[in-house]
Amino acid sequence: MNWLRTLAKHHKEWVEVAKTLGADHYAEDVVQEAYLKLVHYNQPQKFINDKNEIHRGYMFFVIRSVVSDFRRIKNKIKKVPIKTIIKWAETNDDLNVLTVDDMTRLSSFTNHDEEEAFWKLCAKMDKELENWSWYDKKIFEIYRDTPLSIRGMAKETDISWVNIFHTLKRGKIKMKEKFKEDYEDFKNKDYDLL
Repeated sequence: MNWLRTLAKHHKEWVEVAKTLGADHYAEDVVQEAYLKLVHYNQPQKFINDKNEIHRGYMFFVIRSVVSDFRRIKNKIKKVPIKTIIKWAETNDDLNVLTVDDMTRLSSFTNHDEEEAFWKLCAKMDKELENWSWYDKKIFEIYRDTPLSIRGMAKETDISWVNIFHTLKRGKIKMKEKFKEDYEDFKNKDYDLL
């Protein structure tokens, strides 16, 4: 398990990747889960080469997978603001009579519309990304989902930074043209129009 020590030397970097992908204050947990997945399901040769260097792209995809699983589970949980429950409790004699139907009704008063709209817009952009060429898609995803700068990407991939810059520029222009109205609706809080 010496490879785990090698992997853990970059722990702070992995946490930053998890935060960038949207894990926020759960980033530590996400990285720990990624380590567990690597221990149980993978061979060290897949993510550490003969020179004992880590294949950062592979680690990124493992972390992204864990963040996606985390988001999927998180989105299934309905959240009810405490103020809503207190207000409900003030109008009812006993909290013990709070039923599943009451919880469903109360959860409709949550302020998660913005978060849902944001992820809906992201899903639309991801779907658009699927139509791009493999190269453009990978460059855009690496830039979007990792803390690497354009120069950092060039160093890691051995692709010229000028090529990466122009690929990203074209991609950003495509996204802006395609989702300009959706983004305006999001900014104006017209979430139902997305």
